[in-house]
Amino acid sequence: MQRALLGVMLLLAGLSLAQGVDYRQAAVASAALARLQAVAQNATGEEKLLAWAKEVKARAEKSYEAKGYFKAAREAQAALLLFRAAQGTPQVQAKAPAAPRMGMGLHHGWGHRRWERGPVGQPPRAVAPQARLAQGAQTAVDRAEKELAYYRAQDSLVKDLVAEAKNRLAKEPARAFLLARAALALISAERGF
Repeated sequence: MQRALLGVMLLLAGLSLAQGVDYRQAAVASAALARLQAVAQNATGEEKLLAWAKEVKARAEKSYEAKGYFKAAREAQAALLLFRAAQGTPQVQAKAPAAPRMGMGLHHGWGHRRWERGPVGQPPRAVAPQARLAQGAQTAVDRAEKELAYYRAQDSLVKDLVAEAKNRLAKEPARAFLLARAALALISAERGF
């Protein structure tokens, strides 16, 4: 019985490889497109970004029909990020520090908690959420610029997204971050990994 089951499994794996279909990638792409369709129905926001998002959505659907599942999944990811950027994200609000809990001071200082604090004997470093967001946006824009140059991306939309992210970096770091991540997803879709 086990040999027969193993034989059937090997036969199915062989058929899958012979057809050249990666069913996991197809499932990921299908799920991403379904989510994208739900988001696109109620999308509102900045017109320029919405137009880009709809263009990338059409590309993703075309890639899925052509059985380019990885490319379709990455393009759907980029379109979702563009829809979020068009919609605008709420401003990050600073949280009040958490009240001390019972037993908070009983840690021995080793392990992951050690890295959360500053040097030994000093309180944890507090980073403002706006500063962390601005730093993350700057990192994402820098990475998108470098990947654009390194992989010599031919897509004009990617170049436009990176330029738009650079322009919005100072005033709208949340949108700049989303635009840079969308550009990175499109670069990944173009190069295939």
